[in-house]
Amino acid sequence: MPIDLTAASSDSRRELAVRLKSSPSPLFVQYADSTCWGFRPSKETMERNIIYLWICAFAVVHGNQETLPQPPISDKLPSLIKMNNDFAFHLYKKLVEMPDYQSKNIFFSPFSVSMALSELSLGAGGETRKQLLSGIGYNSSVFSTEEMHRMFHSLLEEIDQRTGVDIDVGSALYVSDKLKLLPEFLEKIKEFYHSDGFTVDFSVKETVDKINTYVKDKTHGKIDRAVDDLESDTLMFLLTYIFFQGKWDMSFDPSKTHQSTFHVDAETTVPVQMMYKYASLKVFYDDELLSKVLCLDYDDSFSMFLAVPDIHTFFEAKTIKDLEKAISRQHIEKWRTSVNKRKVSIYVPKLSLKTSYSLNDILKGLGMADMFTDNANFTGMSEENIFISKAMHKATLDIDEKGTTAAAVTTASFTPYSYNPLLFLRFDNPFMIFITDQKNGNILFFGKVVNPEEKQ
Repeated sequence: MPIDLTAASSDSRRELAVRLKSSPSPLFVQYADSTCWGFRPSKETMERNIIYLWICAFAVVHGNQETLPQPPISDKLPSLIKMNNDFAFHLYKKLVEMPDYQSKNIFFSPFSVSMALSELSLGAGGETRKQLLSGIGYNSSVFSTEEMHRMFHSLLEEIDQRTGVDIDVGSALYVSDKLKLLPEFLEKIKEFYHSDGFTVDFSVKETVDKINTYVKDKTHGKIDRAVDDLESDTLMFLLTYIFFQGKWDMSFDPSKTHQSTFHVDAETTVPVQMMYKYASLKVFYDDELLSKVLCLDYDDSFSMFLAVPDIHTFFEAKTIKDLEKAISRQHIEKWRTSVNKRKVSIYVPKLSLKTSYSLNDILKGLGMADMFTDNANFTGMSEENIFISKAMHKATLDIDEKGTTAAAVTTASFTPYSYNPLLFLRFDNPFMIFITDQKNGNILFFGKVVNPEEKQ
């Protein structure tokens, strides 16, 4: 049942969960994601609860001294986008270091994860808070924590007003009826992150069903099970979700989709349904990365970038591992301004991916370890002692032919050595995917396709 987020419950511990979501439909691209965090009581005191620390800034003016007007929060938004996108690459590179994921498809929403961590920082104190802020790349010399939360709120407000695509981003907080959260934390998480709030009994199976139903509804059925079970001593469960569905500005003709081969590696191939189009499209050749880049737009609002290493270069052929080691936020920024329309043939495989990750070790590897131990300090959330027992992330991606049409413009581009790598772009080798916001460059989704037929 919904609760007033200015009040809360009573006492216990464990589990916070956040979930990411994403999933595209027939050339509809749908993305769904959910991230889950579970909070439990401390092993030492059994009275440890998540806490939240928030900082108030005060300005004091002496005598007749004048204060300069502060710039609007929107002026600092590009700095938040850079912070989020840098975090996206740090998270990705830590993810691919994990043995279980090195040769697998990757797909996740870094925006959903960074938003969840920022929410957690609202209730964190001491070293836990420092680790959270450092882990997401916060720099106090650029903007204050209050400004950071206000900018996340501004992003969510702006996303809510988008037309032409179906996008939904938000969070939810499930609180045990045994835990009492501080009113200040509840007010802030509601104010800045539009969080829904619910009082629940984690000892009954119906609570898991309620959470899964909520996520299924928010992700339009793309993620139908956010959590399998929760410990009975769970005190709180936090999740963030994101759903995106967009039609291509220029759709693919289904009659031209054909059976083809995808080269997983030098020895392995798998059959795929390959979509084909010859049209004036946004493309770019990245000489630094020796990679071909394709940009496909959704209703002048969001874009998907696909990047594949050029295996036909005169130089040493690059692999997906070379690309993912070298790529950074700055390359995505360059692509946004460098892609030009030209007549080109493209081959893009139809995709349907599902991914699931435990974030505990990944976030520890990024310096955010204390929140998973008895050292966790979440005194800004509750007077009781709690820590995060589990952090999970799930995402889905579906791509196929359907979409809308748009006018095309032809331009010319030039590359050295009379070699023209952009006569065609064939994504039949492992490639990377980015879903970005055209207005501000925020990376909503991030991944790589190693094997389109992989079922995770």
